[in-house]
Amino acid sequence: AVVSTQSTGKLELAEILQISDLQEKQKRSNHKLSTDTKVKEVKKIANAKLKSCAEILQEREEDYERSISKLNDRITKLKMRCQNKDEIIQNLTNSDRTRSNSPESA
Repeated sequence: AVVSTQSTGKLELAEILQISDLQEKQKRSNHKLSTDTKVKEVKKIANAKLKSCAEILQEREEDYERSISKLNDRITKLKMRCQNKDEIIQNLTNSDRTRSNSPESA
């Protein structure tokens, strides 16, 4: 009777160890799933933030390009104005020279 109790005890111990091992594997598996889920969640958030930042940068770049275009237009207009003034001054100077060199002024 003592022999059968020992073998039954060993069997129970083996079963307990096997169950314990299975529980440990299940815990690790659940932990891994939980970690994977958290990683996916963090990646989703990070990607959303990156996309948002990229959109903001795109908008700013477009704003800067519009500003640069406006400034270039203003520069062109100012250059034209200066050129027109220079031409007017040159014409006035030339007409003054022509008048002073004409026989009528003498």
